[in-house]
Amino acid sequence: MPIQTATAQHSFETPELDRAIAAAEADAIVVWSGDRLPFTAVPGRIAQLDDRGARDRLYGSYLEAIEALSPLYEERLAHWTSGDDVIDAVASGGIDPREFAVDLERLVIHSETPYYAALRRYLAVIDIEQGDAAVADVWHIARGARWSHWFGDREVRRAVSATGRTPVEAGELDGWLAAEAMLSGDAVRQDAVLDAAVNAAYATLAGSPEWLADELGVAGGEVSTLADFAAFVRLWRLRRDIGQLQVELRLFGGATQPAIARAYSAGIMSHITGVAVAEQTYLSGIHAPFASVSDVRVALLAADLVETLEQFHGSAWWRVPASAETLQAFGAASSIDDALAQLGYDALDWRPVLRQIRARLIGEMSGYGGPNITTRAGTRKV
Repeated sequence: MPIQTATAQHSFETPELDRAIAAAEADAIVVWSGDRLPFTAVPGRIAQLDDRGARDRLYGSYLEAIEALSPLYEERLAHWTSGDDVIDAVASGGIDPREFAVDLERLVIHSETPYYAALRRYLAVIDIEQGDAAVADVWHIARGARWSHWFGDREVRRAVSATGRTPVEAGELDGWLAAEAMLSGDAVRQDAVLDAAVNAAYATLAGSPEWLADELGVAGGEVSTLADFAAFVRLWRLRRDIGQLQVELRLFGGATQPAIARAYSAGIMSHITGVAVAEQTYLSGIHAPFASVSDVRVALLAADLVETLEQFHGSAWWRVPASAETLQAFGAASSIDDALAQLGYDALDWRPVLRQIRARLIGEMSGYGGPNITTRAGTRKV
């Protein structure tokens, strides 16, 4: 969810363009197999398709729709870059995207081996080599259809209620993604970074072995594989958002010519996620300048919060009444620095999120690459 500083939000508001883009996206239709799919629903439909050829074709149609909307995205970009330097303006609001990106480079480097090992494993399960994969294939994997039988609506609502959260409607999401959305709770104000971090901390329970086993009732033999899957998706999202930050640094640092910006975006996003990301999407995911900074900050804050909760209240922290006090105090802090100080941190720390992810990745526990996978390409260690 995009969260901005007050300064950046004030400087780069484009209400009329935002309304025009929202209306155009709402009106856009992608025709698929006789169905007229709303533009915003297409990624979800792509994720549901088991046949790779069908995914590729629908993804191609989706890119055509994005291309048709690109003039509006480009007009908004021109407005953002028409005044003060975007990077300096955002930095003056409290966090410098350049410095943040430099610090995150260590997270990217330290996560590279476990990420690519897990990516190869999950692509191999759907019979795809890593170098031949596209982002649509990861959307399909991230849906988690393999475990859908554990995520009935009634069971998920009961398991979410056990955490003290009130289950929210998950919209068109189902299965694992619906459970994650219900745990996340209601949407928060755009500038409420700490509230968003609390929501994100609860959302991590969708990949917690204890919550999956004790509250949702997942059978013991599947708990570790489901936790591994959730850890992979969490790491993919984190690397994707860091890649988006790197794209924005180049975009707002002068690479505003469409051809150059498209090439930078496709190259950076494909490299950091390990799957092909189309150049047509170079602006469609940017809803505000450096919203990626806030997305990554929320993920890191949530991990710092979860680590503290587990240290003081155990891995089933949601059952301990005192954890509610920790969460409430964190969300009510006057600033991010004050919230981190409550947890015992001097600054935002990326190491907890990587520790939590690596602790649940099967490849990390069983040796580099994990088990043997057999596909049409043969049997290999992945």
